Amino acid sequence: MYYQGIGPEQGTVVNQEDAYSYALERCLSGTEDDKQEFREMLVEWFYSGNWVRREEGYAEAI
Repeated sequence: MYYQGIGPEQGTVVNQEDAYSYALERCLSGTEDDKQEFREMLVEWFYSGNWVRREEGYAEAI
């Protein structure tokens, strides 16, 4: 299996074995917009399970 790029990725082919490395490289070393979008999505995903988002103020232990 492989991923074939379209749009701005047209002409790029990434094998499944390399998919994680390619995606990580693009997310960490891409354009500033790419990096910001990745940061936001990663934080949202990571803290979506065992975390509760609180507003500024007193940090209460649960």
